[in-house]
Amino acid sequence: MNEATAKCIEPDQVDEANYYYLWHLVSLGILTPDKAQTGFSDTLWDVLDTKPKATASTVVLIDVGCSFAHPNLKGRVDVARSLDFTSTAYGARLATGSDGTQKNFDGLSVEGLHLDGLDADERTMFDEVAQHLAESTGELRRYGDPEARFASHGTAVSGLIVGGPEDCCQQHAPSPGVIPYFGADPFSNLISLRTGFDNDPLQFIAALLYAWHQKADVIVMPRGLPDPDASVVTPKNDHMAELQSWANHEAADLLHRIKVLNDSASPLDPTAPQVSETGRHLWRVVRALFIAISKHIPIVCAAGNEGESQLLFPASLANRENGIIAVGAVSGQGYRSGYSNYGEGLTLVAPSDDMQVFNRHQMRQTPKQLPKIEYLKPDTAMAVPYSRKALLSTDIPGHFGYDGDTDDPDQDLTAGKATNGFYTQFGGTSGASALVGGVIALVRRAERASASGKPLRDGCDLKALLVATARRDMPMMGDPLKLKTDCMNVPNEDADARQTFFGAGLIDAKAAVAAALE
Repeated sequence: MNEATAKCIEPDQVDEANYYYLWHLVSLGILTPDKAQTGFSDTLWDVLDTKPKATASTVVLIDVGCSFAHPNLKGRVDVARSLDFTSTAYGARLATGSDGTQKNFDGLSVEGLHLDGLDADERTMFDEVAQHLAESTGELRRYGDPEARFASHGTAVSGLIVGGPEDCCQQHAPSPGVIPYFGADPFSNLISLRTGFDNDPLQFIAALLYAWHQKADVIVMPRGLPDPDASVVTPKNDHMAELQSWANHEAADLLHRIKVLNDSASPLDPTAPQVSETGRHLWRVVRALFIAISKHIPIVCAAGNEGESQLLFPASLANRENGIIAVGAVSGQGYRSGYSNYGEGLTLVAPSDDMQVFNRHQMRQTPKQLPKIEYLKPDTAMAVPYSRKALLSTDIPGHFGYDGDTDDPDQDLTAGKATNGFYTQFGGTSGASALVGGVIALVRRAERASASGKPLRDGCDLKALLVATARRDMPMMGDPLKLKTDCMNVPNEDADARQTFFGAGLIDAKAAVAAALE
């Protein structure tokens, strides 16, 4: 980001009047409330602004694309380096003029990447794919930008990472309906890599290698991947033991049918995607590539929104030996968000929205709903306060945005016709992982500004820094809230270790940046 754009962010734009959409930045420690709790005394952006070497970080987002034309993302999303891998594994680029096709992977080197757990054939396959990409030529998209209309998820995630005020240095009044929006680090840049939902491992290999080739400071993966093997949720041993009893025979039969349907070769589901043997080999390469790259570049992954005690793939790959950061969500009440996955491998949590829950273990409802359903509460269910807070983020105007403007479905952001629909309430572990990616961008800037002159931490060391500085409470405009456990899937689950629900705790941007500056 250029210096002129940076100067557009004035302190008076960050005040109590705008607090309604900045509460999560307070919780992260990016904004510090003043003693009167009516405004903000300082920001981490101010701290880093005094460090001349705190240059912009590069965040690579692997998602469904994002809108390059959004007023709060212009100048922050690097259009020239953003690619679409849904139409070609070689990367399609949005045409910006008379530019010709480019070799997106020109000079690609995989030296230093050690992919473990692959057999000889799979290693050879990976080398061939990397060589093929290095020699490939990308394509240009000259006939419109589909992401400007359809990539609502990636646009919301991008806003939480690098969103910033519209460039007020331009000689015109602010655009109608645009607010001085702030992501976690509006002074860094984002490369958007668009991937699809089809069972094609090659697009994810290409996206990961492109992120490696671009020397990203952090990679954000706010969604799950359709690996036919790694994405299958396996029953836990204690659940399996309970299924041996006659009382649970119906559940045991259901589990058997689910396991059969998970097998793509099953005759019971002829419409399921058929995975070739080559495809299975490539998916193993994807898993190995995630782990190998994460040891150099931290990879932030969403834990998943199923409310299960197992993590979504690829967050499920996270452990102490790699730099994959599995992120869960915590509500504005200090509880695990009602949908957030938890359990072994969870690294830490970040603020997000909440979900109503009503099962035999937990009742989490709005204050208006509680009196109406109190008589239905099972004796074994614990009451958990529901949080109304959500993450305000950037959205795509028109019919395909999250807040789809059905009265005017033809609003065209790229043509400058949109006057509303720029923002939406967002959440999920996607929103939480986006905030963690933005915090890492801040930490990377602090590392460059450090007087020690040491090289940047690798993925494992940076993950360790975030874990070491995480906290067990949640800063708010008033007193901090303690992180509190809850029951979700088994009785008395709230007595489990705090790490089960929150990993190391809530990410603390202020402490992490301070440690990086030492």
